Amino acid sequence: MHRTLTRRQIVLWSVWSALILADIGGLIRNIVRLETGTIAWGTFSYSLLHFFVSIGTISAVVIAEWLFRFRAGMPLVICCMLFAFIGNTVSNVWGIYEVFKDWDMILHTLAGVLFACIGLGLASVLLKDQPEGKRKVVAGVLFALFFSLAVGYLWEVYEFIVDSIDPSMSTQGWADGILESYPDGTYLVNSRRGTAILDTMYDMIVHLAGSLVTLVPLLILFMKRPARMQAFAFTPCPRRTSLKTEPPEA
Repeated sequence: MHRTLTRRQIVLWSVWSALILADIGGLIRNIVRLETGTIAWGTFSYSLLHFFVSIGTISAVVIAEWLFRFRAGMPLVICCMLFAFIGNTVSNVWGIYEVFKDWDMILHTLAGVLFACIGLGLASVLLKDQPEGKRKVVAGVLFALFFSLAVGYLWEVYEFIVDSIDPSMSTQGWADGILESYPDGTYLVNSRRGTAILDTMYDMIVHLAGSLVTLVPLLILFMKRPARMQAFAFTPCPRRTSLKTEPPEA
């Protein structure tokens, strides 16, 4: 049976195609820069890694809906795709860190906004059998906040592991504050708090700020009209049906 594409599918695939083309454009740019000697092989290989990570994460947003049989609001799906693109392609393929040193703080703030919204979607699934009302609103918003903060925490754990393995390869810039390294693995740094802890705390604070800036106004809005939470709800998709039909009973 032939199925026509819905408006939602056309929009999402159009956005996906545009982002992938931009990703490829960044890779071509870096190939040219490598050939002309503008960037070193290490920088190119790092951008190449994020080129593939970007394609994977942008595509994963669409694949997740098909795999887990749910449908999120189209604006949220597009925002997830854009965040995956910005976090990988813009940051590490197009190299915005080279011209904007505070870019990382913007990313963590946006992450707080995005994962708070995703948390609201997950809350709609977990609380689907609960009666509508203000209690459900408060529970959903609190879950969204804690979910967002948990994602931010796990990301900082990941950064800590990467930085511990090789501080010189850190993309967070805290290694710039190392004045001298010692054979026992310790460092002399230019801050009494150290350098890694500053990066970690700044990231967690702006992530929290992004989450609160998103959820506090939504909490006020939802308390007035709880039904508006449905705008963030994840809707289960119908099960796939086989084209084969059972023969009629005799």
